[in-house]
Amino acid sequence: MALLEVDDVTVRFGGIVALQGLSFEIERGQICGLIGPNGAGKTTMFNVVSRVYQPTDGHVRFDGADLLGVQAHAVVKRGIARTF
Repeated sequence: MALLEVDDVTVRFGGIVALQGLSFEIERGQICGLIGPNGAGKTTMFNVVSRVYQPTDGHVRFDGADLLGVQAHAVVKRGIARTF
């Protein structure tokens, strides 16, 4: 089972689609990066995983548990953090 599962995530800000149908999995112990040009949705994806943004559609699971029902301040207790 993947440690982080992002399944068909879409984020819309009014008429702007920041992410559309994004899916990926990260296995325990795997190191990966997220790259792309400005405006590709990288920060939006990190904001979804860290619970700053609620996706319009899709699912995010961490260690098998649904992250979208977790409040932003409680995500750190599950082992997810971000810096600026």
